[in-house]
Amino acid sequence: MQLVRTIRASRFKPLLQEQEKFYSQRRTPDEIRMWQLGQFNRQWHTIRREVPFFSRLAREKSLPAQFSSWEEFRHLMPVIDRKTIQSRRDEFSDPTKAPDFLRTTGGSTAEPIQLPAWNSELDYTNKDLWYARSWFGVTPADKLFLIWGHSHVLGSGFVGQLNRLKRESKDALLGYCRFSAYDLSETAMKNAGDAMLAFRPAYVVAYSVALDRFARVNAHRKETFRQLGLKVAIATAESFPRSDSAPFISDMLGSPVAMEYGAVETGLLAHQHPDGTFKVFWRHYFLDGCESESLPGCYELFLTSLYPRCTPLVRYRIGDLISSDPNDLVFDQGFGRVVGRCNDWLALPDGGRVHSEAFTHAVKECPFLLGFQVVQRDNGEIQFRYVPESRSEANELEVRRRLATIHPALRDVVLKQVPSIPQTIAGKTRTVVREEAHAG
Repeated sequence: MQLVRTIRASRFKPLLQEQEKFYSQRRTPDEIRMWQLGQFNRQWHTIRREVPFFSRLAREKSLPAQFSSWEEFRHLMPVIDRKTIQSRRDEFSDPTKAPDFLRTTGGSTAEPIQLPAWNSELDYTNKDLWYARSWFGVTPADKLFLIWGHSHVLGSGFVGQLNRLKRESKDALLGYCRFSAYDLSETAMKNAGDAMLAFRPAYVVAYSVALDRFARVNAHRKETFRQLGLKVAIATAESFPRSDSAPFISDMLGSPVAMEYGAVETGLLAHQHPDGTFKVFWRHYFLDGCESESLPGCYELFLTSLYPRCTPLVRYRIGDLISSDPNDLVFDQGFGRVVGRCNDWLALPDGGRVHSEAFTHAVKECPFLLGFQVVQRDNGEIQFRYVPESRSEANELEVRRRLATIHPALRDVVLKQVPSIPQTIAGKTRTVVREEAHAG
């Protein structure tokens, strides 16, 4: 197993060196934008010709064959959101080459979408991921402990068993030990601590809420965990649940704590540097945005992909707010924090806890769900509220079956059809919310 990881690290080494050389070149904010514009115009040449949605858009809005500036781009190009992609999913992909896989996501917006993708896209995004981890001395040869989950292991029958076997085999080759982030009960997190100590990883990657919960449950064993000599603990998928989460985790594990920022449909967009700021991987994505009306001083992000994708993203509304204005002339491709986007957990009748990501993973591949939210009521009732594309008894049975793969008690939740899912002040849709029983 060590040999496989060593070979993998050797293969990545020249790619990481090339990435480091690229980002080490000194460029002004204006020089960066001009370089990005050239990259986008090269992609736009293909996108406007091959991708049906953008071909039609270019005709209807008389969009230029090449944009002369990002100001012209922002003035002429509309913002694309998830609902647009959901309603016209067949128009957003390049038909000249068959997709290799689907990027399936519900994310913290709880609006599942499926984006066809090519394997070649991973060549770009993996470079960003390993380049960011190299800031902390991590290499592909290092052992990794994951507090994580994968939706495909929630399948049933032969296919589900096969997927679990494939995942376990791949993890063993890569030097990964995966512990479920779906169950956040005290017992489960203590067991995760035992597993980490036995595995002795070089670094940890976990959902942010799960990592916070793990650290607090195992805080009494701080000195033992510090002896592991972890290089870094990387939090992802959501914001931390408390203001002291990062320093608490760092003190408990005796390692730096950093956060990834991205989405399933994009890959890694930015990563927290050892200096505490988020560094944007501007080689592959251009960011623009607008100031939030509800949160002055925060800026909603729109992103545009700068490399070949089966489903190109052009002024795509990712649904997040950041603390810096990406349109500012002095924006140096870094920002202080991501505003909003914190997932949560659900309390079960037996006292157990289930991570909100479990619901996303369980139902995101249901094509008849346009949105959903899990409601924890103070009388103990659990509601699964959803926006249906179509309603049928078979669909409801499928939702119950998938929820039961998380925990048997979830088969009996109250299913409630709603016309829409409310958003937070930050423009997100919380996967799990709590409300009083008389609230409706």
